Amino acid sequence: MSLRIGIREGVRTITRNASLFIMSLLVTSISLFLLSLFAFVTVNLYHFLNILDEKIEIIAFLEQNADYEALESNIMKINGVRDVIYVSSAQALKDLQAELKETEEVLRVFESNPLPASLRIKLLAKFRNARGLEEISDKVMLLRGIRETIYGGELVDQLKKITGVITTFDIALLLIIIFSVVFVIFQTIKLTIFARATEIDIMRLVGASNTFIAIPFTFEGITQGIMGGFIAFVLTVITKRVAVSFLSDIYFPQGYFFLGSILCGIIFGIIGSSLALRRFLK
Repeated sequence: MSLRIGIREGVRTITRNASLFIMSLLVTSISLFLLSLFAFVTVNLYHFLNILDEKIEIIAFLEQNADYEALESNIMKINGVRDVIYVSSAQALKDLQAELKETEEVLRVFESNPLPASLRIKLLAKFRNARGLEEISDKVMLLRGIRETIYGGELVDQLKKITGVITTFDIALLLIIIFSVVFVIFQTIKLTIFARATEIDIMRLVGASNTFIAIPFTFEGITQGIMGGFIAFVLTVITKRVAVSFLSDIYFPQGYFFLGSILCGIIFGIIGSSLALRRFLK
């Protein structure tokens, strides 16, 4: 009963103080949009790093007349190997020609195909580091028919270090943004509470409990959070469409972003209103 009355009172509060609610909603929407924009950039950054990580592999060049099927079978038995792909000499030349479209005349100086056949060795995630690459490469080199292997271990370690720095910076920035959003919502709800200070004092004088007084403001914080989250999501979708015109490979899981925006709005609305009420109802 008290919950229903509290929600009804919360709706009245919103309609009665529409201008203050709209101002608070705009501030909340912008704050949640900044958080959503940060998540959008972060998701795409890690998506790009994951693509680079997936490309970490060992290239094993084969000797002429090597039995590549037997080599594939033996390499697959090595711990840490996920997949082995055979690339023929002719296919290697086609791939190179595709990469060097603008300088195709460079390849014409060769009378025959100079590229050897090779095996592309894909690794499990925990072996995609300098040590794992070196260990697997040494084992592959022991097989008859393997001429040479390349894997770029130092570049892989540099990539891992860069990823670690980005992760640390990302977490720190995320915490700052979250605290900023909660603080903004807390301040806007506190303004609403101060605007109704006299009304709240009257409610307390007639015996209203703190819970009963808190319900309308909590409802207002949740409503503000849901609406702010939806507006932030719409702004993020617009940003994504603008970004697509500049960058073709944009990763945007729309459903997760929508749910995330709404849930963050609700959670931050509850936290912000709770903090504001705790100070006022002491």
